[in-house]
Amino acid sequence: MRAIVIGASVAGLVAARVLADYAESVSIVERDVLPDTATARKGVPQGRHVHGLLAGGLDTLRKLFPGILDDLVAEGSSVADVGQDVLWFNNGAWRLRCKCGVTGCIQTRPLLELHIRRRVAGLLNVKLLCRHAVTGLEINSIKTRVTGVRVAPEGQGEEILPADMVVDCSGRGSKLPIWLEASALGKPPKTEITVNVGYSTQYFRLPSRTDLGWLAMLVLNRPPKITRLGAGFLVEGGELQLTLGGLFRDYPPDDEAGFLEFAESLEHPGLFHAIRGTTPSSDIMTYGFPAHVWHHYDRMKNVPENLLVMGDALCSFNPVYGQGMTVAAKEAQVLQRCLAEANRSERDIRKLRGRYFQGVGGIVKAAWAMATGADLAFPQAEAPRPFAHGAVNRYFEHVLGLSCYDRKVLTVWNQVTNMQRPLSALFTPSILGRVMKRAVAGGPTLNTQQP
Repeated sequence: MRAIVIGASVAGLVAARVLADYAESVSIVERDVLPDTATARKGVPQGRHVHGLLAGGLDTLRKLFPGILDDLVAEGSSVADVGQDVLWFNNGAWRLRCKCGVTGCIQTRPLLELHIRRRVAGLLNVKLLCRHAVTGLEINSIKTRVTGVRVAPEGQGEEILPADMVVDCSGRGSKLPIWLEASALGKPPKTEITVNVGYSTQYFRLPSRTDLGWLAMLVLNRPPKITRLGAGFLVEGGELQLTLGGLFRDYPPDDEAGFLEFAESLEHPGLFHAIRGTTPSSDIMTYGFPAHVWHHYDRMKNVPENLLVMGDALCSFNPVYGQGMTVAAKEAQVLQRCLAEANRSERDIRKLRGRYFQGVGGIVKAAWAMATGADLAFPQAEAPRPFAHGAVNRYFEHVLGLSCYDRKVLTVWNQVTNMQRPLSALFTPSILGRVMKRAVAGGPTLNTQQP
């Protein structure tokens, strides 16, 4: 089997890692030049901003790339218990600070991507084709299979790369819907929820990172009125990477005075206090994200049987919730299971597409519910609300309140939001009972002092 992966994003890299166990050759086609250092690149503009690899994503990467966490730590990543080492301020209070056993790692996106790319590039049957733009697909006459990918190497004419399987990992700018429509196969139905998020990020050199007493701090937005948020990560090189954000066009400024003013205006000024009086070590970088977008390829009956979609090309989430890389890693696990079940049989390979989209559908649906459920609590979000949306949000308000003083609830909340357990874990009798008790009898005064 000759496999082609479109895009060398995190999604493309983990897809190639899985395919390498089953294909004779895997070609990753990427239009960018891929750096040999932890440097942000043009094709990943959001890579300059704070990126969270959720604990569930780290679990998956450690299975796909044994030893990768040790390599990351050796180059400056930090291992963090999300209950102890990460401070969370949301809904007007600080979450309880205690060890909960949910472990993540903190670093810049370029460093993480570099280590994944090194591992994948070292596989003997994987080839990276940089400076190659994908211009379309070759599809057989009866439109059931992709037979190749049309590419245009920089400065050269178009050529065709033969393929037995193609995985589109080209991100939210994927042209696959256009290519399918041009081939008279139609376009996938699309669900879109506009949020108009804007980011500004700057790095700061701190006198001593140990003085902070934390590895990351998040001051989150609060529906229905507080649209601003901030996230500060202590990353490799001893710097604080600070990203400020705003939903529904409440964008943070791109000048230093405005940046500081925006940081101070957050619901809690903890991040402002961390950078006050320090010297920035970078310019301010900006990024905009217009909308959640979910392309429902599973609803198309005539997608070529050897064409799969992964990562943001399938579903792109509001980056505020840090789900993208973890969802992509878990989608790769689904592909791994499907390939193992296929046993390289041509007949089973034809069935792989349906099993794959069914498997990743559950992953995407859970992440979508968490991310869009929070955003739809804002009246500015123009989209139909799911059934019982208000009741579910009130339930989660109690869960968040409990996370400020109940260790059990905090642990389960962290496991669910880090994609280690399903959303249903927050509705088990032990959690439901605590929520009902708080709803009826109330709870203790929540902590508003930084822990």
